[in-house]
Amino acid sequence: MGDELIQYEVKDRVAYLTINRPERRNSFSENTRRKLIDSWMDFKHDDDIDVAILTGSGNIAFTAGSDLREIARGLEIENPDWQPPVADMSTIGLATMQGLNIEKPVIAAVNGYSLGFGFALALACDIRIATPNARFAASEVKYGHMAGGGQATRLARMIPMGWALEIALTGDQIDAETALRIGVVNRIVPEEQLLAECTDLAHRMIECGPTVVRETKAFMYRSLGVPLNEALDLEGIFYSRIQSSHDYDIGTQAFADKTKPEFERK
Repeated sequence: MGDELIQYEVKDRVAYLTINRPERRNSFSENTRRKLIDSWMDFKHDDDIDVAILTGSGNIAFTAGSDLREIARGLEIENPDWQPPVADMSTIGLATMQGLNIEKPVIAAVNGYSLGFGFALALACDIRIATPNARFAASEVKYGHMAGGGQATRLARMIPMGWALEIALTGDQIDAETALRIGVVNRIVPEEQLLAECTDLAHRMIECGPTVVRETKAFMYRSLGVPLNEALDLEGIFYSRIQSSHDYDIGTQAFADKTKPEFERK
């Protein structure tokens, strides 16, 4: 833990990533984005971790977005020789895309402001759970910037188009209750219960077996925008892959024996 820009902790097969710049409302400097990318890759390649939970330090902000002061004065980068894992993508794109590109589930524990790049980051997670003080906005629109980092793209696929357009074209903030009503977040819980709620959800996924969880996540994203018949064919392919796994046999036998399955992740 300590003073790292991204605190990374693992417990019981869950990775906890905490954006740790509370004095700047957890806004993202270039170095913070790079640390997040590195943390995503650690999570992705560690076979002993099944789910990640992303949150912000303190109780004011999940993340207020990019650090505009840094942008205004020019970048001050700790390690100029650092290179992102994929050379043709910006660090903004990598930081927001890697969660979605990882086959394991990622949960956003939104504990306050989620603005601009911070909103993009929350939308890139698979599931969002928020506290009552959470606020969401594509705030960069008010400064002549597009709602980038996947905001406009994901909003158009996630919620009714009227709401997606209002959010992306005005930059206005929406509160937690509105976010729940239109489908941006799954539920609202008291601040003191947020991490416990997200952890409980993570463990319910883990109990189902990582093979089926990962394959199902991959299928559901792959099927977005695909015609129904093609999506059904694709579902059959993914089902066959799950059916050929050792965990499928373990689960089937446990069902027959009326016991709890002990999955082996293969």
